[in-house]
Amino acid sequence: AMAALRPGSLVSVDGALGQLQHSDVVLLDGSRVPSTSATYASVSKPLQRGAGTEESDPAFDIVLGPLTKDTVLGEEMSFCLFEKGFCLLKLCQRKSEQLAAVQAMQDLGEEGRLGRLPEELEEGYLGLGAKGRVLWLDPNATQVHEALLAADQNLSYIASVLAPFSGDVFEKPLRERTPALLSLSLDEEEEEDYPQPPVDDRMLGDFLSAWRRGLVRAWHFMGPSSVTLELETREGPAAAALPLQQEVIRLTADPGTLLLYRPECFVLSSTVKGESLGISATFLSEQPRWFVSASKDFDPSTWLCLGGHLAPGGPPPPEGEGIHVLHTATRLPALWDEPEMYSTGMNAGTDAVVEVPITRFDVTAYFTENPDEINVMNPKMNQKHTSFVDGIELFDNKYFEISNNEAVTMDPLQRQVLEVGGALLQQMGISKKVSNKRSHHVGVSVGVDKADFPTLGVMTGGNNALAIIANRFSFVFNLKGPNYICDTACSASLTATHLAKQLLLDRVWDVLDFHVATGTHLCLSPGPWVGCALGHMTSPQGRCFTFDSTANGYLRGEGTSGMILKYGDYAQASTIYRASQVGQDGRSASLTAPNGPAQEEIISRAIREAKMTPPESTCWECHGTGTSLGDPIEIGAVRKIQRKVPRSEPLMMSSNKTNIGHLEGGAAMAAMVKSVLTVQQGQCLASLHVRQLNPHLEHTIFDAFFETERSSFAAERGHAQISSFGFGGTNGHCVFWGKSRQKQDVQALLLRRIARMSPAEIRVIGNDPKDWEADLPEKNPLPGDVYSIVLRPEDPIDEPIKWVKVRDASEQRESLTDFYTVTGSFNSWQQDTLAPGAPGHFSMVVFVPSDGVLEFRFLKNGNEQLVLAPEKDKCTEKLARVLGPQEGLRSCWSVKAAPSSCVRLELLCLRNAYGVSWSPM
Repeated sequence: AMAALRPGSLVSVDGALGQLQHSDVVLLDGSRVPSTSATYASVSKPLQRGAGTEESDPAFDIVLGPLTKDTVLGEEMSFCLFEKGFCLLKLCQRKSEQLAAVQAMQDLGEEGRLGRLPEELEEGYLGLGAKGRVLWLDPNATQVHEALLAADQNLSYIASVLAPFSGDVFEKPLRERTPALLSLSLDEEEEEDYPQPPVDDRMLGDFLSAWRRGLVRAWHFMGPSSVTLELETREGPAAAALPLQQEVIRLTADPGTLLLYRPECFVLSSTVKGESLGISATFLSEQPRWFVSASKDFDPSTWLCLGGHLAPGGPPPPEGEGIHVLHTATRLPALWDEPEMYSTGMNAGTDAVVEVPITRFDVTAYFTENPDEINVMNPKMNQKHTSFVDGIELFDNKYFEISNNEAVTMDPLQRQVLEVGGALLQQMGISKKVSNKRSHHVGVSVGVDKADFPTLGVMTGGNNALAIIANRFSFVFNLKGPNYICDTACSASLTATHLAKQLLLDRVWDVLDFHVATGTHLCLSPGPWVGCALGHMTSPQGRCFTFDSTANGYLRGEGTSGMILKYGDYAQASTIYRASQVGQDGRSASLTAPNGPAQEEIISRAIREAKMTPPESTCWECHGTGTSLGDPIEIGAVRKIQRKVPRSEPLMMSSNKTNIGHLEGGAAMAAMVKSVLTVQQGQCLASLHVRQLNPHLEHTIFDAFFETERSSFAAERGHAQISSFGFGGTNGHCVFWGKSRQKQDVQALLLRRIARMSPAEIRVIGNDPKDWEADLPEKNPLPGDVYSIVLRPEDPIDEPIKWVKVRDASEQRESLTDFYTVTGSFNSWQQDTLAPGAPGHFSMVVFVPSDGVLEFRFLKNGNEQLVLAPEKDKCTEKLARVLGPQEGLRSCWSVKAAPSSCVRLELLCLRNAYGVSWSPM
């Protein structure tokens, strides 16, 4: 007979309650009856378990089989937990699966992967009187047996089925679970092999957090031995509220048994004779959400420092007026066609080097790996790599109002300068259409050291003289300031910009609006490669190994970049062109040999012009071509400057030639753009390909780092300095000052700083976690509770965190006598009392000020120490989180409306939660 039975109490496993998976009934006449779809059925005595059934078979609440419905299972488990505080499930599981899980655990023990819990935590995790060899299960680990993973998935399934019904049983809904803890019973003989480790505050904190948030403790017993369990009722309201309250409950868990119990109601004890594997987890309530509402004596810059970000300070900007850097633009290899792309590529530690593409020339016709084959009679090259700019054959001549015939014969250098310079002018609000309507008194300079295009046999005429590269740009954009190119070989761009500085500083006779400074270089012909190979200048490996012991030459590269320079007040600038100097080697060992004293003299003059001291140098962008002779001489010159005065922070040194190669005439401008990005980001970008420092570098005598990883400045302000040396002896040095533009989320940095602190101290008192003392929030914090965490600049980074309760929400419940006032721009920040309405509802109609902006915040009971304000200042969102009531809040809501119009302000209060709304009248 079919019957609907509620599995709410323990029943015998003799078949009185079970899951009916299939039935096949045959009548006496031989006809069959269709199978029933009933879930639970009472089974008659003849269908009980056959011979060999023991009278001591354990009891259970629910059978969990393959046809179990989630809703039925969830309802029955929640009912058991509500009525009795525990639920015992019997899993329909093959014995082979159980033995496989036990064997997998034993194998882990033989591999030495099992350990022991600390003495203070063992009984808390495993139960009173229990000892075990344990392992926290990582479900993402690659070497975990499928039988153990299946058991872990069973616990997740149980949690997911129970979660929708958890609100009927617990005060808080079930939201998550802890990782599974695998435990293999431990006998006395094995204890010596598994000593208990010392406990620390992090272990105690993890356990206490799980215990406090724990709603249900789940144990899956896999055997092979049975476990005797005892649930002893705790004292407290949760256990007292159970309808079927019992003092002590004794259970037997055979293999395949799953126990759920409420840890707030029971203490678990367990004993086992033999070996048994148990898998446990705790089903948790939602983690409390904490917000940083306000801070006393709060200096955001201090937390920036403590959080691993830029501290305040650093070298101050110069006083008075001078030259600013307003904008930058690039057209560099690897599609770094914007400064942000350039910065991203260098931040990622990538180079832009590829084999010379066929769009330039067929490198196989010229390349040889044998240096002996390279001579004047046999023009070959030892380098087949370059960093090249893609798409130089593409040009929108119609935008620049250049005819097709003229565009065909234009040097690509002119095209690149037009595109990069045009991008710079666009940032100043000057497009081609704007420039057609009126001229601008703007200077233009281009650093360039050669033009390969005329050597390719193209009919070019006079349109491709070097001077036309700059002249055409001023012509196209109707610019009437000084216009010139500069060729000092590798230092051409810095020299051109240095001369532009002199033009901008003239504020009497020829006052420029601003200046467009660019540098450019393209490798279009194999001729310069052959020449460099004959001079043993280029690296056969096709990289610049700057600062490295394997430095053997430079890599030729391409690119165009530029910046806008403008004269103005230093106080309004975030990036300042502080100083630059240019000079010549004069008589040296040879025409192309570097001259250390000459380099030192130029650097010294630039530092004196900047009115700074050597220790104020933050980041140094070296010329760094990667030659065995040039790099040590350059570092020697820097050393002589920097060793004069002790430094408080190491000098950071790098070179962008390891990323994009040597752009020759355009190299200095690419380095200058990098330096501008450096001070704007407050970080020095890394040099690549440095494995072992060049032994000839005199780097140990002064405090410096050759950066192989991106590194932050010590302070938000700093200097970036650039050296650029022409192979003919023209040397230049430039100094940029800047303040980091990085937007720091002070609150996020503060939370990150707190997260890096050591765990709160926990003092273990007895076996019951509810008796433990901890520098943590209370077990059940209420909305409106306020805790303080004290941080001091002198505290070590691993100072233990300590939560101190400063306001108890339970003591500040809304009373019938509470009232609220509003203060804002409409009443000169005086107080007006809101009119009470329904319970928890207060409102007032106000007039919008003459400027059309209504700003306001609220005070509880008219107390200026109980302010209600939005999380963000000038808040325009009605759903924004409301802070308070507390002291020191200065933010306000901001509403735009017609001047002198009326707006209705509404404040809603319910159980220390607040909401704000407004509407025009």
